[in-house]
Amino acid sequence: MIEPHADVRGYFRERLLGALERHRLSIDSGTEFYLVNLLSEFAISPPLPTLERPLAEQLADALETEGYERLRRFRGLGDAALYVSGFFADHLERRGITADYAGAMGGRAYRSASALVRLAPPREAALAYVYDELAAKFSAYVDVLSDVREATTPRTPQDIVRLYERWKQTRSPALADKLRSVGLFPVLEAETRGRGTVH
Repeated sequence: MIEPHADVRGYFRERLLGALERHRLSIDSGTEFYLVNLLSEFAISPPLPTLERPLAEQLADALETEGYERLRRFRGLGDAALYVSGFFADHLERRGITADYAGAMGGRAYRSASALVRLAPPREAALAYVYDELAAKFSAYVDVLSDVREATTPRTPQDIVRLYERWKQTRSPALADKLRSVGLFPVLEAETRGRGTVH
């Protein structure tokens, strides 16, 4: 749940910029604007039918359409893959969907949207570079959105366990910092098994 905030876009922009800084990721102003709008719109009115549909079905639908509808569907597929990967990675894992698969689908969708939008009027065609950047850095932006999620959701015991499980898989310094902020201090065991523990 997101805490009440008078300016939803301002709220998400603040958290997005903080996450980008923690990940040492530079971003074009157009891409920043796009991501802030995506986060704000999905928080206010999440497109549940799109988010819940299998990515492969959405890709098939996009490939069967023409013109602006095709662009809209590819953009929607890219947005859904990015948002779900960043905010609901555990949900994808439970469905047997790997991060690589979601990243490949999202990257393909944004590349296709970029190619299609270049044929649009100049004002819309300017979005091509945004889609190109989202495609090229898809996994990095998933990590950023995951960071935003951590900053916008309550810290329950289940959240902490999921955070620790993600740290065990990635050994991310940013995730280690998050664990320390809630009083857990992850350390690597001396054994060659390489499994993590907390103190």
